[in-house]
Amino acid sequence: MRDLFIVGAGGFGREAIWTVERINSLSQQPAWRIIGYADDNPKWKKGDNFEGYPILGTVAEASRDYPGASVFIALGNNAKRADMYAKLRGHDFPAIIDPKAQISPTTEFQDGAFIGAGAVIQVGSELGRFVVVGSNSVVGHDAVVGDFVNMGPGTVVAGGAKVGNGVSFFANSSTMPRVTIGDNAVVSAGASVREDLAAGASV
Repeated sequence: MRDLFIVGAGGFGREAIWTVERINSLSQQPAWRIIGYADDNPKWKKGDNFEGYPILGTVAEASRDYPGASVFIALGNNAKRADMYAKLRGHDFPAIIDPKAQISPTTEFQDGAFIGAGAVIQVGSELGRFVVVGSNSVVGHDAVVGDFVNMGPGTVVAGGAKVGNGVSFFANSSTMPRVTIGDNAVVSAGASVREDLAAGASV
């Protein structure tokens, strides 16, 4: 069993812990021992309790005190997630995959990913590092999703689409097949990307 701490004592952090608890409950030999949260928000003090788990202190303190622990970065903001990864080099960053997600055996995904309940990741798709795939989202066949992307609940990335790094999809947004979305673009809730979208653009 590996020690694991969560960066971010907030809604995403609670969701990550809930998912890990369910993963552990399905195994005779649980994979993770959740040791608590790390958070740089000054409202939290070391030793505080957040919904049954201790606050380990700042991220730097937790990294120092638990150098061998695995880390999950539960920060929804893509840029903050990337910055935190850069600060925590030396730890390992497991992917957390909800037991009720469906993932093709030909899908490739990288460190730090989160795949929520009801998500479907189709054949031949690729997910980059620290991708967040919200509940009931779909990544179509042969789609490529870059690093530090956040897909809100109900997002649909259609087959063959190419999504750059740092893209934000809000809830129930979608793409047409084979479109290309540039780095750091933003797709608003309920919006549909029907043609290529430039880096940094919004729809």
